[in-house]
Amino acid sequence: MFAFSLNTLEEPQIIAYFEDVDTLESKKSRIVYRKIRLINIDNPSKLKSEIEKSITDNENGGFIYTLDSNKKILHGTSIDNFRIVRCVNNDIILKGIVWNESLGYHKVLKMKLNNEINEKYLWKKLKKNELQGWLGFAFQTQRTVIDRENIKIKLDGSLFDNMDEFYCALGEEINGSGGYFGRNGNALADCFCGGFGVKSISEIIWINHQRSKELLKDRFDMVIEIFKERKNLNLILQ
Repeated sequence: MFAFSLNTLEEPQIIAYFEDVDTLESKKSRIVYRKIRLINIDNPSKLKSEIEKSITDNENGGFIYTLDSNKKILHGTSIDNFRIVRCVNNDIILKGIVWNESLGYHKVLKMKLNNEINEKYLWKKLKKNELQGWLGFAFQTQRTVIDRENIKIKLDGSLFDNMDEFYCALGEEINGSGGYFGRNGNALADCFCGGFGVKSISEIIWINHQRSKELLKDRFDMVIEIFKERKNLNLILQ
């Protein structure tokens, strides 16, 4: 389920609920001026009226919220400077500046809502250009109460072919299915500072590392350098 709220800089005031959105992601850019369709709205006349009022403000803005089964807000996508393009039955088409999540994010969100993220390597079901969506979702939803110390992990180079897959695999080895531990080099280094499931890693065994070195090329060297900068981390390449 989804909901719509105008941006009032206060607590969200839901105007209407609707069944689906087509679509909250774009292949072009994270910020795109485009059309977006709200599907099967419960009160389209109220939503239309409130939106039309907001359009008198040249900087109107709103949020499209993803909700759980209890109507709790899980995620919000902002749309700015928007207007109504068309109304069809219980659907409303808006056009404005949509601030997208990375491609794949909402696919993963639906997986989570359906309790499907319950084992490792489910990210392998996604397309390559959807993996940053997986990592973005993992980053925003991961809740780690305790930073564990001196943990030992094993990485298998046969399980990933590119950097996004590497980060997916690393996150799960450290924090379990759907886990996060970086989505680029800077984020990986930041994760070692705490707050992402571990306070310190004492040992990383990287099996089939030669395959990773051949596939990841200079980015393999970047990761190795980040690992070697960690004090008391024993890196074993096999």
